[in-house]
Amino acid sequence: MFMWLIVIGTAIWVLIDAKNLGVRKGLVAGIGNMGPWGWFFVTLLLWIIGFPAYLYYRGQFKKAIAAAVAPREPTHPADNSAAIGELEKLASLKERGLITEDEFKAKKKQLLGL
Repeated sequence: MFMWLIVIGTAIWVLIDAKNLGVRKGLVAGIGNMGPWGWFFVTLLLWIIGFPAYLYYRGQFKKAIAAAVAPREPTHPADNSAAIGELEKLASLKERGLITEDEFKAKKKQLLGL
C-alpha cells in the first residue's frame, strides 16, 4: 500500500513539475519526447523506469526551454557580407544617378535595421 502512495505521489509531482517547466512534445529527441501527461502515465504505469527517466530528461527539458526562451542577440547586418554587397550596389546606383539620395538613405536604413 505504501508503495502505491509513492508511485501515485511521484506521478502527480511529475505532471505538475512538467507543466510548470513548460515541457511539451518536440523539445527533446528520443523516447523522452513526451508532454506532461505522457510523463504522468509513464511514471504511473512504469514507475521504476519512468520516474528515473523523467529525472534524467528534466535537465534536458530545462536547457531546451531556456534556449527557446532566451533572447537571441540580434545580428548586425553590417557584419553580413550580403548586406555590405547590397550597400555597395546602392551606392553605385546613387553615383550613376539611378536612385535619389532619399531612396538611398531609406534603403540603407532598411538594410542596417535602423
